[in-house]
Amino acid sequence: MAQRVCKYCLIASLFFFPALVPAQEYSGWRLYHAEGDIVLTSRGSRTIYKSGSSDFEGTVLKSQDMIQTGSGRAEIQIIPENDGSGEYTVLKLGENTSLLINSLGADLSLELLYGRIRAVNGADAPNLTIRSGNSQSSLRNSDAALDFVARPGQTQPALTIHCFGGQGELTPLAQTDSADISKLPIKNGETLRMEYHIPFSYIERKALDQEALAYWTAHRFTGSAPLGMPPVELAQAPTARAEETPADTIVYAPPASSAEGGTRKIKNGYIITGLLLVSAGAAMQGYSFFGNPGPELRDGLFYGGYGPLGLGAVFLFGAAAYNPD
Repeated sequence: MAQRVCKYCLIASLFFFPALVPAQEYSGWRLYHAEGDIVLTSRGSRTIYKSGSSDFEGTVLKSQDMIQTGSGRAEIQIIPENDGSGEYTVLKLGENTSLLINSLGADLSLELLYGRIRAVNGADAPNLTIRSGNSQSSLRNSDAALDFVARPGQTQPALTIHCFGGQGELTPLAQTDSADISKLPIKNGETLRMEYHIPFSYIERKALDQEALAYWTAHRFTGSAPLGMPPVELAQAPTARAEETPADTIVYAPPASSAEGGTRKIKNGYIITGLLLVSAGAAMQGYSFFGNPGPELRDGLFYGGYGPLGLGAVFLFGAAAYNPD
């Protein structure tokens, strides 16, 4: 009897064991290729690796570590905690790029502080979330390049996403206080550009930018990643700039709060009251001139009209001065 009970317990444990297996965790990002000077900041310690140095080999970046490039480029790859087969996410950093490691859990999280990167993850790779300024990009089984740089004459960098393959989502973080957060699809063969000017987010969607395609074709992955890497060959070759399709421009603004609605009602009330009083005073004085009333009524209307005229002016000046943020 005891043997039969043990047998059933063993069979049941085999059925429930897969549910107890934890999700894949990752130990860090390995820097396996560098061109030019590379700066690594880890646990408050800043290390500079000069161009041509191989001292960075074996360096693993953990959460809250940062990697920065100068005039060169770098490549990093995610490392799973346990050995396994699959295609692991790879990133290529362009020139003058600063990248912060946020999370290494089941879903990977990075923050592009400035610069340009190309991220490629395979079908077996986890979700990759990249925050840049006031936006958040979510990528899975995709090949996309992100530019977070300032244009000439501008101080605020703008985000541009070039999707070479796969798909993803872009979330303007300016709308996180709203109940309805708009998630914009990132589609294969398209370029999505977002500029944030308080309190609006300007989104422009157009055909894939050929200059970005040419840049990442010229600066390909080396293919020397230690672990299995997904296909990184670009699906299109750079060609002469074709006539671009008209861009779709979308403007997002967070909804006005109840407090803002109340201040608008107060201001409108001041304006309406002021206009009514001014109109009443003008009508009284106009009738005294052109209506041919008696002398006593004419004087009463004329001098009495100054009352609503003055009070109406007070309300209009008050509406002009009442201009809260």
